[in-house]
Amino acid sequence: MYKPRLNELHTNREIITRFKGYDNNLITDENAFSFTENIGFGAYPALSPRNKRVFFNVSGENLHGVFSKECISYINNGCLYYGGNKVSGLFFPDIPEERKFVSLGAKLIVFPDKVYVNTENLTEYGKLEAEFTSNGEVTVGMCKGDGTLYGAYAVGSVMPGNPSDGDLWLDTSSDEHVLKQYYDVLGFWQDIAHTYVRINSVGIGKNFNLYDGVALHGFDEVGLNGTHIIRDKGDDYIVITGVLANSCIITDEIKVERKVPDMDFICEHGNRIWGCSSKNNEIYASKLGDPANFNSFMGISTDSYAVSVGSDGVFTAATSYRGYILFFKENCVHKIYGQNPPYTVTTSYIRGVQKGSHRSVVCLNETLYYKSVGGICAYEGGVPVCVSRALGDEYYYDAVAGSCFNRYYVCMSDKNDVRHLFVYDEDKALWAREDTIDIREFSRNNCNLYFIMKDGDLNRLGLIDGENRYGSFTGELKGFSEEKAFSWCAESGLWGLELPENKYYSNICVRACGTKGSKLNVWFEFDSSKNWVKQLETTFEKTGSLMVPFITPRCDHMRIKIQGTGDIKIYSISRKIESGSELNV
Repeated sequence: MYKPRLNELHTNREIITRFKGYDNNLITDENAFSFTENIGFGAYPALSPRNKRVFFNVSGENLHGVFSKECISYINNGCLYYGGNKVSGLFFPDIPEERKFVSLGAKLIVFPDKVYVNTENLTEYGKLEAEFTSNGEVTVGMCKGDGTLYGAYAVGSVMPGNPSDGDLWLDTSSDEHVLKQYYDVLGFWQDIAHTYVRINSVGIGKNFNLYDGVALHGFDEVGLNGTHIIRDKGDDYIVITGVLANSCIITDEIKVERKVPDMDFICEHGNRIWGCSSKNNEIYASKLGDPANFNSFMGISTDSYAVSVGSDGVFTAATSYRGYILFFKENCVHKIYGQNPPYTVTTSYIRGVQKGSHRSVVCLNETLYYKSVGGICAYEGGVPVCVSRALGDEYYYDAVAGSCFNRYYVCMSDKNDVRHLFVYDEDKALWAREDTIDIREFSRNNCNLYFIMKDGDLNRLGLIDGENRYGSFTGELKGFSEEKAFSWCAESGLWGLELPENKYYSNICVRACGTKGSKLNVWFEFDSSKNWVKQLETTFEKTGSLMVPFITPRCDHMRIKIQGTGDIKIYSISRKIESGSELNV
């Protein structure tokens, strides 16, 4: 009667058949993994490695700027390549600024170089900006809209006496001078509604187009310096709106410029180039269909557009989404909508894009994903929702992203400056961590997701998924190689935390299927000892399945690590749990 009474041992059998990917939180679901390496979702709900990548025979210290239009383009060693073809004549110097690409119609435009190339004809390229500086005499005179110079005309604040029909008079009685013409039939001087000034100089009009918005410098006449619209032009003259007291000849240097503002981030929307400047806290839009004109203001629907915003902080990203233009800061987003100028600008103080993570802004299906200070956000026009709880409390920055096959790929740096590639499967709402590849840029072409990665001192061009590619990429990029067999692993979270007693797992079975030559290792760790004990090392001699039983020592909790090389699928992990009695020793 004095002997202790032992309670009956409780036995429970559990089986995991649906693996929930990466979860780096303190408490992890038993069918999720606190660490993964090169794990993918190709065989979900089974656990399997990611697909192999493809690497092209394109590399260099100055390889960057991958962008997709009809074909893949990139800059390598200062030259632009489009569809594998070099654009002869364009050279890009090595600069510290990041290059940004944008497409407008057939034109591929590169900032901050402010150059374009016609992708339908690679021999057609040029600069968005233009400039003329005089070298010799410049003749300036009043003219009609077609450039025909007026004859002599009176100038003064007092009406000329005894006028004849057709006489001209420049009325200077007010600050705004007005050119008038006398009509006998009317018996008075009639204002000429529109007056123009013709500027003649050898070569002045060659680099400009009709209706360009240009800035003039070096003129003594009031009103000529500043921004004007070119109303008519020839190689050796331009016509602008204005008035002139007297025709004159200028021997000093004059300058005519068509300028494109320096912009931190750019995008295309509504057949215009949109951009923003943190320095000026301004947003710009080009003239409709004309990426070279940001100062064309004629009071019509095709005008350029500019607006200042009052929010604090620097711009962090820009994109077009669901018919709006979004300009992000870390703590807000400016949304612009409307068909033509003047547009409507609204500001929402929500989680914006993290500074330095502008390349993380990617639209996947109908949702916009981006890296905020606190994590990856999904945005559909209202309040963003964080979808990266599974990544834990680790701080990440400098994110770049791309999308393919309903998956959001994002490469980020942690606090130790180590890069990590994560994958978010939108359909399954699950994450996986692939590896420490240092991807700097993504670009999707059809269903192919290209990337540029840092590999030592070189950058390399690759394809994220070489096995599920859509169509063929070989027609534009000659020479490629598929990735060789790689190792992968998955470490579970802590098993057994829900039971307070010590317990042991009397039977653990891993059901796996692998191709011939694939290798599989299984490791256990007990009571957070950080000592991994290998329980299985096997090589598949032929394609087939494998069931491996294990018996573990008694412990409070444990973890399992599955490592492999080659194409292996883990279909299930089953375990029988026997908890201890009240007399735990």
